[in-house]
Amino acid sequence: MIPQILVSILKHSKDDSPIHSTSDLMTRVLDELGILADSGGMWTLSRSERIDVALKAISVGVEPESVVSNMTWKDFEGLVAQILTENNFDCTESFRRRGNKLEEGMEIDVIGVKGNSILVIDAKMWGVRAGKTTALIEAVKKQVIRTERLAGQLERLSKKITSLKPRQYTLTPVMVTWLIEDVELYEGVPVVPVFKLNSFLLELSNFQDLISSIEGVLDYRMEQTKL
Repeated sequence: MIPQILVSILKHSKDDSPIHSTSDLMTRVLDELGILADSGGMWTLSRSERIDVALKAISVGVEPESVVSNMTWKDFEGLVAQILTENNFDCTESFRRRGNKLEEGMEIDVIGVKGNSILVIDAKMWGVRAGKTTALIEAVKKQVIRTERLAGQLERLSKKITSLKPRQYTLTPVMVTWLIEDVELYEGVPVVPVFKLNSFLLELSNFQDLISSIEGVLDYRMEQTKL
Protein backbone atom coordinates (compact mmCIF):
# COMPACT_ATOMS: atom_id res chain seq x y z
CA MET A 1 0.00 0.00 0.00
CA ILE A 2 1.19 3.52 -0.76
CA PRO A 3 1.99 5.26 2.58
CA GLN A 4 0.90 8.68 1.31
CA ILE A 5 -2.52 7.31 0.34
CA LEU A 6 -3.07 5.95 3.86
CA VAL A 7 -2.23 9.33 5.38
CA SER A 8 -4.55 11.00 2.87
CA ILE A 9 -7.39 8.66 3.87
CA LEU A 10 -6.91 9.59 7.53
CA LYS A 11 -6.75 13.29 6.69
CA HIS A 12 -9.90 13.33 4.55
CA SER A 13 -11.98 11.13 6.89
CA LYS A 14 -11.18 13.13 10.02
CA ASP A 15 -14.20 14.33 12.00
CA ASP A 16 -16.45 11.83 10.19
CA SER A 17 -16.05 13.59 6.85
CA PRO A 18 -16.94 11.34 3.87
CA ILE A 19 -14.24 10.67 1.29
CA HIS A 20 -14.74 11.09 -2.42
CA SER A 21 -11.91 9.17 -4.06
CA THR A 22 -9.70 11.40 -6.15
CA SER A 23 -7.78 8.60 -7.87
CA ASP A 24 -7.97 4.98 -8.92
CA LEU A 25 -5.12 4.27 -6.51
CA MET A 26 -7.06 5.57 -3.50
CA THR A 27 -10.08 3.54 -4.60
CA ARG A 28 -7.91 0.42 -4.81
CA VAL A 29 -6.40 1.01 -1.36
CA LEU A 30 -9.85 1.52 0.19
CA ASP A 31 -11.02 -1.70 -1.46
CA GLU A 32 -7.97 -3.58 -0.16
CA LEU A 33 -8.77 -2.32 3.34
CA GLY A 34 -12.29 -3.73 2.99
CA ILE A 35 -13.91 -0.31 3.31
CA LEU A 36 -17.05 -0.12 1.18
CA ALA A 37 -18.38 2.89 -0.68
CA ASP A 38 -22.00 3.96 -0.33
CA SER A 39 -24.44 4.20 -3.24
CA GLY A 40 -23.15 7.68 -4.03
CA GLY A 41 -19.55 6.53 -4.36
CA MET A 42 -18.47 8.03 -1.02
CA TRP A 43 -16.56 6.36 1.79
CA THR A 44 -17.46 7.18 5.42
CA LEU A 45 -15.05 5.45 7.79
CA SER A 46 -16.03 4.23 11.24
CA ARG A 47 -13.66 4.88 14.13
CA SER A 48 -12.47 1.26 14.09
CA GLU A 49 -11.75 1.53 10.35
CA ARG A 50 -9.74 4.71 10.93
CA ILE A 51 -7.75 2.95 13.65
CA ASP A 52 -7.07 0.07 11.26
CA VAL A 53 -5.82 2.57 8.66
CA ALA A 54 -3.56 4.20 11.28
CA LEU A 55 -2.05 0.86 12.30
CA LYS A 56 -1.57 -0.11 8.64
CA ALA A 57 0.16 3.22 7.95
CA ILE A 58 2.63 2.66 10.78
CA SER A 59 3.27 -0.91 9.61
CA VAL A 60 4.36 0.34 6.17
CA GLY A 61 6.73 2.95 7.58
CA VAL A 62 4.71 6.17 7.92
CA GLU A 63 6.12 8.46 10.62
CA PRO A 64 3.97 8.32 13.80
CA GLU A 65 3.70 12.13 13.82
CA SER A 66 2.01 12.09 10.40
CA VAL A 67 -0.44 9.45 11.58
CA VAL A 68 -1.36 10.92 14.97
CA SER A 69 -1.68 14.47 13.62
CA ASN A 70 -4.52 13.21 11.42
CA MET A 71 -6.40 11.48 14.24
CA THR A 72 -9.02 12.85 16.63
CA TRP A 73 -8.75 12.44 20.39
CA LYS A 74 -11.43 9.73 20.26
CA ASP A 75 -9.41 7.93 17.58
CA PHE A 76 -6.39 8.17 19.84
CA GLU A 77 -8.24 6.67 22.82
CA GLY A 78 -9.57 3.93 20.56
CA LEU A 79 -6.08 3.16 19.29
CA VAL A 80 -4.81 2.81 22.85
CA ALA A 81 -7.75 0.54 23.75
CA GLN A 82 -7.20 -1.60 20.66
CA ILE A 83 -3.53 -2.14 21.49
CA LEU A 84 -4.53 -3.18 25.01
CA THR A 85 -7.19 -5.53 23.66
CA GLU A 86 -4.67 -7.14 21.31
CA ASN A 87 -2.56 -7.82 24.42
CA ASN A 88 -5.47 -9.62 26.13
CA PHE A 89 -6.63 -6.76 28.34
CA ASP A 90 -10.35 -6.17 28.92
CA CYS A 91 -10.96 -2.47 28.34
CA THR A 92 -13.34 0.39 28.84
CA GLU A 93 -12.99 3.94 27.53
CA SER A 94 -14.03 7.28 29.02
CA PHE A 95 -14.82 5.95 32.49
CA ARG A 96 -16.70 8.82 34.12
CA ARG A 97 -18.07 9.65 37.52
CA ARG A 98 -20.14 12.75 37.97
CA GLY A 99 -19.20 15.09 40.73
CA ASN A 100 -21.39 16.47 43.47
CA LYS A 101 -21.08 18.77 46.47
CA LEU A 102 -19.11 16.14 48.36
CA GLU A 103 -16.94 14.62 45.63
CA GLU A 104 -15.18 15.95 42.57
CA GLY A 105 -16.04 14.39 39.21
CA MET A 106 -13.57 12.17 37.42
CA GLU A 107 -12.88 10.89 33.90
CA ILE A 108 -10.29 8.28 32.91
CA ASP A 109 -9.53 7.86 29.21
CA VAL A 110 -8.80 4.11 29.05
CA ILE A 111 -8.75 1.36 31.67
CA GLY A 112 -7.34 -2.09 30.92
CA VAL A 113 -7.65 -5.15 33.14
CA LYS A 114 -5.61 -8.34 32.86
CA GLY A 115 -5.45 -10.78 35.74
CA ASN A 116 -4.97 -8.75 38.91
CA SER A 117 -3.41 -5.82 37.01
CA ILE A 118 -5.33 -2.65 36.13
CA LEU A 119 -3.74 -0.04 33.88
CA VAL A 120 -5.22 3.42 34.32
CA ILE A 121 -4.33 5.38 31.20
CA ASP A 122 -4.40 9.06 30.34
CA ALA A 123 -4.10 9.39 26.55
CA LYS A 124 -2.45 12.69 25.61
CA MET A 125 -2.27 13.74 21.97
CA TRP A 126 0.77 15.90 22.50
CA GLY A 127 4.46 15.27 22.64
CA VAL A 128 7.16 16.15 25.14
CA ARG A 129 8.63 19.21 23.51
CA ALA A 130 10.00 22.44 24.92
CA GLY A 131 7.51 23.83 27.39
CA LYS A 132 5.62 20.56 27.74
CA THR A 133 7.61 18.96 30.55
CA THR A 134 5.94 21.03 33.26
CA ALA A 135 2.50 20.25 31.84
CA LEU A 136 3.40 16.56 31.68
CA ILE A 137 4.48 16.43 35.31
CA GLU A 138 1.23 18.14 36.34
CA ALA A 139 -0.75 15.63 34.24
CA VAL A 140 1.15 12.76 35.89
CA LYS A 141 0.21 14.02 39.36
CA LYS A 142 -3.46 14.26 38.37
CA GLN A 143 -3.37 10.73 36.94
CA VAL A 144 -1.98 9.38 40.20
CA ILE A 145 -4.87 11.02 42.06
CA ARG A 146 -7.41 9.53 39.62
CA THR A 147 -5.85 6.10 40.09
CA GLU A 148 -6.03 6.40 43.88
CA ARG A 149 -9.70 7.32 43.65
CA LEU A 150 -10.42 4.52 41.19
CA ALA A 151 -8.96 2.03 43.69
CA GLY A 152 -11.96 2.78 45.90
CA GLN A 153 -14.48 2.43 43.05
CA LEU A 154 -13.75 -1.04 41.70
CA GLU A 155 -17.35 -2.14 42.21
CA ARG A 156 -18.46 0.59 39.78
CA LEU A 157 -15.72 -0.42 37.36
CA SER A 158 -16.88 -4.05 37.49
CA LYS A 159 -20.17 -2.94 35.92
CA LYS A 160 -18.19 -1.72 32.91
CA ILE A 161 -15.63 -4.54 32.86
CA THR A 162 -17.50 -7.63 33.92
CA SER A 163 -14.37 -9.79 34.05
CA LEU A 164 -13.42 -8.10 37.34
CA LYS A 165 -13.88 -10.58 40.17
CA PRO A 166 -13.56 -10.14 43.95
CA ARG A 167 -9.83 -10.03 44.66
CA GLN A 168 -6.98 -7.62 45.28
CA TYR A 169 -5.80 -5.58 42.28
CA THR A 170 -2.70 -3.56 41.48
CA LEU A 171 -3.58 -0.29 39.75
CA THR A 172 -0.88 1.40 37.69
CA PRO A 173 -1.20 4.97 36.37
CA VAL A 174 0.17 5.33 32.83
CA MET A 175 0.49 8.25 30.43
CA VAL A 176 0.36 7.48 26.69
CA THR A 177 1.61 10.25 24.40
CA TRP A 178 3.43 10.64 21.09
CA LEU A 179 6.62 12.30 19.82
CA ILE A 180 8.85 10.86 22.52
CA GLU A 181 11.44 8.30 21.53
CA ASP A 182 11.28 5.85 24.40
CA VAL A 183 9.47 4.97 27.62
CA GLU A 184 10.22 7.51 30.34
CA LEU A 185 9.34 7.67 34.02
CA TYR A 186 8.07 10.73 35.87
CA GLU A 187 7.70 10.22 39.61
CA GLY A 188 7.34 6.49 38.98
CA VAL A 189 4.64 6.89 36.32
CA PRO A 190 5.46 5.45 32.86
CA VAL A 191 5.13 7.86 29.94
CA VAL A 192 4.82 5.71 26.83
CA PRO A 193 4.82 6.72 23.15
CA VAL A 194 1.69 5.25 21.61
CA PHE A 195 3.50 3.21 18.98
CA LYS A 196 5.72 1.64 21.64
CA LEU A 197 2.74 0.77 23.84
CA ASN A 198 2.67 -2.79 22.49
CA SER A 199 6.30 -3.46 23.44
CA PHE A 200 5.78 -1.76 26.81
CA LEU A 201 2.90 -4.12 27.57
CA LEU A 202 4.95 -7.13 26.57
CA GLU A 203 7.78 -6.01 28.87
CA LEU A 204 5.60 -4.67 31.67
CA SER A 205 6.98 -7.12 34.23
CA ASN A 206 10.45 -5.61 33.70
CA PHE A 207 9.17 -2.23 34.92
CA GLN A 208 7.40 -3.45 38.05
CA ASP A 209 10.18 -2.47 40.47
CA LEU A 210 10.39 1.02 38.98
CA ILE A 211 6.78 2.09 38.58
CA SER A 212 4.28 3.42 41.09
CA SER A 213 1.21 1.34 41.82
CA ILE A 214 -1.78 1.42 44.14
CA GLU A 215 -3.55 -1.52 45.71
CA GLY A 216 -7.32 -1.87 45.57
CA VAL A 217 -9.75 -4.59 46.61
CA LEU A 218 -12.99 -5.56 44.95
CA ASP A 219 -15.13 -7.09 47.68
CA TYR A 220 -18.82 -7.36 46.87
CA ARG A 221 -19.67 -8.10 50.50
CA MET A 222 -18.09 -4.85 51.55
CA GLU A 223 -20.02 -2.95 48.88
CA GLN A 224 -23.27 -4.58 49.93
CA THR A 225 -22.61 -3.61 53.53
CA LYS A 226 -22.19 0.01 52.46
CA LEU A 227 -25.53 -0.15 50.68
